[in-house]
Amino acid sequence: MIYLNLLLVFICIVFIHEFGHYLFARIFKAEVTDFSIGFGKPIFKFTDKNKTVWKISPIPLGGYVKIKGLDSVFQKNSNQEPGSFQSLKLYQKILILLAGSIFNIFSAWIALFCIFFFFGIATFAPIVGNVLDNSPAKLHDVRVNDIIISVNDNEIFEFSDIPVALGNSEEISLIVQRNSQLIEKKFKLQFNDELNRYVMGISSNNDPIIYKFNISKSLQNSSQFIPTYYSASINFLKQSYKDNTLGEQLAGPVGIVKMADQMMLDNIRGVIFLFIVISLFVGVFNLLPIPLLDGGHIVYFVISKIFSNSVPELITRIYITTGLTIISFLFIFVTFNDIFYK
Repeated sequence: MIYLNLLLVFICIVFIHEFGHYLFARIFKAEVTDFSIGFGKPIFKFTDKNKTVWKISPIPLGGYVKIKGLDSVFQKNSNQEPGSFQSLKLYQKILILLAGSIFNIFSAWIALFCIFFFFGIATFAPIVGNVLDNSPAKLHDVRVNDIIISVNDNEIFEFSDIPVALGNSEEISLIVQRNSQLIEKKFKLQFNDELNRYVMGISSNNDPIIYKFNISKSLQNSSQFIPTYYSASINFLKQSYKDNTLGEQLAGPVGIVKMADQMMLDNIRGVIFLFIVISLFVGVFNLLPIPLLDGGHIVYFVISKIFSNSVPELITRIYITTGLTIISFLFIFVTFNDIFYK
């Protein structure tokens, strides 16, 4: 069941990505000849009324949408017939190429919203659950069960509001409620090297409040998650590069399959979370300006427009060769790493 769920996640992500390309191609009246999920000889196919051949193929490592004339897009005398990719305006080509990644990121956001809305958002009341020894809070008599009312003149509703209210301040103006009395305290904070910020030295209690079916909180948390995820991923990759452990952290399809039993894919929450993570990765990866990826195509078509659609043949050959080399190297490196080091 775990591996079936993993396969369904892959297929769903590929379908969403390719459907984004397909939908925008159809919006701009481009003829789509093929829509394939997977590679290889189709095990199932049918042709719709628009003469698009829909295929399911046995190798689930990706998919493709074939638009009329797209296979000859790098040829000098390319097809300019109505309905062909080359007949489209530059902004239409760019939107078609962007659509796959946009659909991946948007679908991840929808999945995030559903998790927060249906499973609930765990938050903690602004009650002190623990005070660290020798911390500024301990030294200035902040006690367990004190209720944080305000920090630096900012009203506190949840425990997570406290670091937001602190910001980068070195000092704190604190109002706490203790035994129905309001107590005001002012003191300097301590810098924490691991967190790279000034801290007070308190933590929340262990009794979370769960908010379910809350539209505003679900919208807020799902919208904040995506930029936070990308920022954390970039910082993680930077740190892995510094620690010379980047190769150990990368995983491709083989690595994901090998780790499937650790991903809680036997429950719906684990399946949705994996869908979100891979969707966000696929969405950004395809926008990288690497030749033959969607981002690389966008760069190529912009340059081609600058040259009045007559890019020198040598440049085109270099573009294609560079793209094939980079993608082949990444695939071989990640697969080798998955097999021998995961």
